[in-house]
Amino acid sequence: MTGRILLALVVSSLVPAVLRAQLPPDYQLDRDWLIDSSPFKARVERVPERNEIVLTNGLVRRVFRLKPNAGTVAFDNLMTSQAVIRATQPEARMTIDGKEFAVGGLTGQPDRAYLTEKWVEKLKPFKNAMVFVSLETGVPKERLKWKRTRHHAPGVKWPPTGVYLRLDFVPPASAGKKASGIRVSVHYELYDGIPALSKWITVQNGTTKPINVDRFRAEELSVVEYANSVETRDGVPLPKPRVLHVETDMAFGGFTYRNANRHAVHWRTEPQYRTQVSYLRRLPCRLVVEPTYGPDQTIPPGGLFESFRVFELVHDSTDRERRGFELKRMYRTVAPWITENPLMLHVRTTKREDVIKAIDQCAEVGFELLILSFGSGFNAENDRPEYLKRWKEIADYARSKGIQMGCYSLLSSRRVNKEDMIVCPPGQKPTHGRCPALASKWGLEYFRKLRNLFEKTGFAVLEHDGPYPGDVDVTPRPPLQKGVNDSRWVQWRISTDFYKWLRARGIYLNAPDYYYLSGSNKCGMGYRETNWSLPRAFQVIHTRQNIYDGTWEKTPSMGWMFVPLTQYHGGGAAATIE
Repeated sequence: MTGRILLALVVSSLVPAVLRAQLPPDYQLDRDWLIDSSPFKARVERVPERNEIVLTNGLVRRVFRLKPNAGTVAFDNLMTSQAVIRATQPEARMTIDGKEFAVGGLTGQPDRAYLTEKWVEKLKPFKNAMVFVSLETGVPKERLKWKRTRHHAPGVKWPPTGVYLRLDFVPPASAGKKASGIRVSVHYELYDGIPALSKWITVQNGTTKPINVDRFRAEELSVVEYANSVETRDGVPLPKPRVLHVETDMAFGGFTYRNANRHAVHWRTEPQYRTQVSYLRRLPCRLVVEPTYGPDQTIPPGGLFESFRVFELVHDSTDRERRGFELKRMYRTVAPWITENPLMLHVRTTKREDVIKAIDQCAEVGFELLILSFGSGFNAENDRPEYLKRWKEIADYARSKGIQMGCYSLLSSRRVNKEDMIVCPPGQKPTHGRCPALASKWGLEYFRKLRNLFEKTGFAVLEHDGPYPGDVDVTPRPPLQKGVNDSRWVQWRISTDFYKWLRARGIYLNAPDYYYLSGSNKCGMGYRETNWSLPRAFQVIHTRQNIYDGTWEKTPSMGWMFVPLTQYHGGGAAATIE
């Protein structure tokens, strides 16, 4: 027993010193990047003698070996001197016209628990993998346009500063002449001052015929496990790795990133990891980021397919408070419009004299936005010229008072023509009980009307209630939608294309769903609406509790909370503020 204890002490004292010796010479061990991020500038380093290219900012480091194929051979947390990954995987996976390809990557290590430099030298390409042919470096670019029409947090930058790397691959010779002309590119951005990167893939069809992107996997990492367990027991989940926070901009159906990203971010087992402690090899230690369905997208000759974006944040602590600070810093970096935080008034009437009075009151007491709210009677789908003209005149008056004006619109959880409703596969049902199909004639006309509304009235805020929640539709809806496999992808793109259109015009977007990375400003902080029928003192207590709980992982500006001035859910005089 004494010998074992002595060995443990020796190992624990030596390993940090060895790992710290590998840190970049400019890493500031005495600097906290949350307090002062200025020393941690992202850069691309070329290491010709090792056939490597490195993305690093002093906080994290991702190393790519370029021969005999390009693939990640190290992903390190420089803040803690720990490896993020323990084994290699392809840079991506693609299924095109029914044929599955690994995109780059290296394989062959004898034990997937760890990776040594000696083993890296002997790695070989995956069988029939796409082959690395070129790379390009640069700086991050806007993934969507942000027109700034109101105050936001000081110092935010868009696009974020940092570095960009693109790795290009072509199908192997074994894929035949039909695949000649297809190019798959894996894109990375690493940002200054934060241990975060983003990743996505594109497919260029340089052939003379259409190709079909059946499936893609944008990221696959064999991650160092957080904890080990020999056996499993019902009701006791096995621990997932905790060093990485991962989400995508294909997020919907939730007020939290966990719920909204369950469609794309998966922690799965890795049976090939034969030396793991889990006897049945059931540890969820392999990160897979891919859509659950599809995308099943046909790309015409000369066309380009682009995947969703994956965002990865490397944590330097297990402390809940610090991890929350780190996550909120990531949102401020990759979605800085969430720092816009105007004070808004919801008006539940469309009587001209009452709306004008509300505008005057907003200007008098300091409100910045006015929303014609649910229950007001405003119809966002009424595109009669005289109706739009009337509201443009009122919006112009609001602007003259320094007030931006907009409206509420309901999308999901409503009933329209039967042929325009989503029909889910057997065993599934719409998230909100019912949901119109966005690729239907009704859905396309709905979004046309909303665009027309904002163009004609000059409205500058939309509360979009029940955004697309990810419901799958079995119905073919040409020309956009084939059926089950592509329906989620198509509807997500229709929805987020509209949100990006709003962001490019500086239109503030309230949406009770996790669309921040696609342009949304705000989601619910977390509350129970019927609590506003409680006596006022109870409301204050619950609201304070909800805000405290909600800001672990959201900035205050990312979540809304209400102060109902008039009776909202009942409760009479005791519950009414005004």
